[in-house]
Amino acid sequence: MEPRKRLPKLLIMVRTHNLFKKLEEPEARITILILVIGLFSAVIIFRLFYLQVIKGGYFEQVAAKEHYGVTELPARRGEIFVKDYASGEDVRVATNITLDTLYADPTLISNPKLVADRIAPLIYDQAEARQDDNDRIDTEHKRAKTQEEYDKIKPLTDEELYQKFYNDLLQQISMQVRSEILLSDTLPAETLKEIAKLNLPGIEVTEKTVKAYPSQITDRGLIAAKLSKYLDMTHTRLESILEGKNRYVILKKKIKPEIASQIKKIMDEDKSKNFNGLGLKEEYYRYYPENTLAANVLGFVTTAGAGSYGIESSFNTQLQGKKGIFQTQRDGSVYGRQITVGDSVIQPAVDGDSVVLTIDRAMQLTIEKRLARAVNDYRANSGQVIVLDPKTGRIMALAHYPSFDPNNYSAALKKEEIALSADEVKGLVPIDSQPDTFWFYRNVPSEDRFLVFREKLPEGNYVYKRYTNWIGLEALQNKVVAEPYEPGSVFKAITMSAALDDKDVTPNTAFNDPGVLKVDEFEIKNVSAHCTGYINMTTTLGYSCNTGLGFVAKKIGRTLFYSYMMKFGFGARTEIEFDNENAGKIQHFSQWADSDLVTHGFGQGILVTPLQMVSAFGALANKGVLMQPHIVDKIISANGKITVTEDRPLQKVITEETSNTITAMLVNAVENGVAKAAALPNHYLAAKTGTSQTYKHGKPVTGAGTTITSMVGFGPIENPKFILYVKLDRPRTSEWADSTTAYAFKDIAAYLFDYFGVPPDKG
Repeated sequence: MEPRKRLPKLLIMVRTHNLFKKLEEPEARITILILVIGLFSAVIIFRLFYLQVIKGGYFEQVAAKEHYGVTELPARRGEIFVKDYASGEDVRVATNITLDTLYADPTLISNPKLVADRIAPLIYDQAEARQDDNDRIDTEHKRAKTQEEYDKIKPLTDEELYQKFYNDLLQQISMQVRSEILLSDTLPAETLKEIAKLNLPGIEVTEKTVKAYPSQITDRGLIAAKLSKYLDMTHTRLESILEGKNRYVILKKKIKPEIASQIKKIMDEDKSKNFNGLGLKEEYYRYYPENTLAANVLGFVTTAGAGSYGIESSFNTQLQGKKGIFQTQRDGSVYGRQITVGDSVIQPAVDGDSVVLTIDRAMQLTIEKRLARAVNDYRANSGQVIVLDPKTGRIMALAHYPSFDPNNYSAALKKEEIALSADEVKGLVPIDSQPDTFWFYRNVPSEDRFLVFREKLPEGNYVYKRYTNWIGLEALQNKVVAEPYEPGSVFKAITMSAALDDKDVTPNTAFNDPGVLKVDEFEIKNVSAHCTGYINMTTTLGYSCNTGLGFVAKKIGRTLFYSYMMKFGFGARTEIEFDNENAGKIQHFSQWADSDLVTHGFGQGILVTPLQMVSAFGALANKGVLMQPHIVDKIISANGKITVTEDRPLQKVITEETSNTITAMLVNAVENGVAKAAALPNHYLAAKTGTSQTYKHGKPVTGAGTTITSMVGFGPIENPKFILYVKLDRPRTSEWADSTTAYAFKDIAAYLFDYFGVPPDKG
């Protein structure tokens, strides 16, 4: 090695040697010790500062939780009312009740038979048991393969039903160790595969779940150690769960107060402590006294206490109020005894606001019945009705069928078994990304179909089920705000009013209608023979001539037509008091082809909601003034403050002269046009029918069961008191509104004239 390269290493070795010699001196050692002590002290001081100052608030809260007993005071959820206009009273349609739940701790019950003997007669429900048995019979009948099997299926006697209930109850309170425990049903597929590879005794892994069988587990500690990391819980917690002690069994929910009192008496008088393992717990329930009335308006409250759908959802924050807090100081013993002289702090709960709706109870009740009859008579999938006051924008009725009972909203998902032939099973159409779910087509061209669910029985056979209500969750929807559709010919009244208002046409403006209008690559045709030849605008609207409305739309032009659509409120939310309102869809006029301008004129190529449609007709009836639609009359806070919803005019859409003219033309449509089926013997109506096509693969389909039929109108014509909207989805007796919805419209309109006490205006 060269001398120059060796020199730095030699210097380092010399300096290191000198340093160690200095460290051996007493003064140096003392200095180092002082530095180490100082550094250690600095770390301790910083840590104390961090814990006492920076994190002081956090640890005070922890100490407070240990030192104080904290209890939440539930707030009372606000009620919902509808109007009874006859009496002037507000009627509760959503309120609150508290009922007891009976539960048991089997580990504390030493004499299960004695408990069952006393309790079973009190909580047994004969009607409920009979219904369950009827459901059993229906299911077994559908599974029977031979007449002999079918004939063997018999209902249980009343005595047998009670004995079955008694035996089940006795088993529940006798089972001190659970036979099966669901550990998880939310783990991803890969994790489930990893757990399955462990092959743990007493642990079952299926396609979606992990279950434990305590009686088959010999080494809980070992299994808990291997399994806990997959289940996101501590080893100790999982080991305790795997022990399977059955400490809480619900025996009966929603016990009537008089029955709960009898059970409490038995427990209070129990000197031998045979009933120590029983308990009653008060549980809060949302209760809907009118059952299905206005259910799609109200929505419901989930078991977790959250409002879902309807007013319960959109006003959830105001309705639920704020929980209170009750704190009691405790001593430092392991028992945490309350210190009676200690500070107690009460933060009172703030009850929720109550909401009063504009819905007229009597009107809503009657219209729901008549709508149900219409849906069944015309074999439609569903139907909706709206009644609006054109002068105020108040919704007086908003009905759906099928609907649901908010007291039992989960029944909307109830399924029942159906019998399918081998050929029908082969014809089921699978739904992508939904295993074991299919479409069953009753009629392919008309898209007449319903969902079918396949379930595998333990013995390996398959059964097929459908929703009992045929439509499942769809029954919960408020379709008049959430489900837009192509309005079809009812929109012609809007197109014609815009042309009249802009002076592009008058009722007597005539044109030569050849019966076919060619635009772009399309041919527009008419249905009625009255639409051919030299006809005026009154006839055009009365007989719903597509070619005539195409002529009118071209007269108005893209820019102005779009402007009128916006003024009428289409393409934007009405801002009614629901949180799931759909804005519909109107494409900007700059993107319209010539064919779009024409087809928009008769309600095709646009999407509107039923609420937008009825609101726009409100402007036609209200001298051209569009009102803000609303369904909340007032809000009453817990302290008594009342906030009233004011009637609010939005804008003048058309002139009063145009309003009068379009009213006369719509009267003609009912008296002499295609809506003649809706004409009443004693009253004039101004109304328009509409038949909207549905599409498959972008092409319109035809025939009964393929259309959405609707009718909108108002009366009395001199001083309108109501706008009535009726819609039937896919009626199967006819594809045309004038053969289906027009009759339902007439039925409800006749009722409304009687309800309002309107004297005859027709001789």
